[in-house]
Amino acid sequence: MSIALLATLTSPLFAQQSKSVTSVDDLLRSVGLSKPSMSGAPDFNLLDPNGTLVGLSSYRGKLVLLNFWATWCGPCREEMASMENLSRSFGGAGLAVLGINQRENAAVVTRFMKTNGLNFTTPLDTTGRVAGYYRVYGIPVSYLIDTNGQLIGVKSGPMDWATPAVIGVFRKLIGEGNSGGALGRSINLEPTTPFPKMLRGRSDGIAVRSRQDTDSEIIGKLSLGEELAPLGKVSGAGEFWYMVKTTSGALGWVRGGDVEETNRQK
Repeated sequence: MSIALLATLTSPLFAQQSKSVTSVDDLLRSVGLSKPSMSGAPDFNLLDPNGTLVGLSSYRGKLVLLNFWATWCGPCREEMASMENLSRSFGGAGLAVLGINQRENAAVVTRFMKTNGLNFTTPLDTTGRVAGYYRVYGIPVSYLIDTNGQLIGVKSGPMDWATPAVIGVFRKLIGEGNSGGALGRSINLEPTTPFPKMLRGRSDGIAVRSRQDTDSEIIGKLSLGEELAPLGKVSGAGEFWYMVKTTSGALGWVRGGDVEETNRQK
C-alpha cells in the first residue's frame, strides 16, 4: 500500500524519508506514545452527560483516542483544546475522540465542555470502573486503539494532540487501518508525491464517505462539478481514494475514479 499526504499536513518524519519500512510502535514513539502493557482494549458502556449510551465496540473500524480526565485536573485541562482540534481535523472521518470523565456528574461536565467550546464525546465513569479496566492510576492518561480494537499506544500526562506531526501520524494509521492493513505490522512510508490543487466530481450525486470503503457511511453527496480540497491519498487493491474537504467544510473520502483535477488554485 502507498499513501501520499500533503506536505503541510505531515511531519518532517515523512517528508525526509526515502522509501522505508517503519513499525507502528516506532511511528507512535516518534510523537511521544509508548507501547501499552495490555493488548486488547476492554469494552465498556457508559452514559454521556445527555444520557446517551456510549459503547466502545460501536467505534470498531475507527482509530480511537481514549482519554481519562476530570475538570479539577490542571494537566487534563491543558490538553483539552488540542484534543478538540484533533477531533475537528478529521471531522469524524476515521477517528473518534472519547474523553472519559472520572467520577464527576453530568452538570459539571456539561458546564465545562460548553465553557471551553469542546464537542468531543465525554462518557461518565462515575464509579471509576472503566479506569480500573485500563489500569489508570493517575490522570490524564490516554490510550490509542486501532480499528480492530487493539491497544497500540499510551501516553501518561498531558500532550499537544494537534501538532502537524501527530495529525500526520494519525492520518497514516487511519489510512492503513481502513484499507485492510494490519496496524500491528510494518508500514511502508514513501516520499510525498505531487498532489492536485483542487478536485471536482465527475457526475452529480457522488458519495463522500466516512472511510475509504464503499460500504462505509455516506456523510454527503456532491453536486456536479463541486470542488473539493484534497488532504490525502490512499491507494491499494487496484484503486485509490482521496481524503477531501468539501465546500461545506466536511471531511471525508471519495474514490479517485469519481473525481478529476481542476486547474483552479486553492
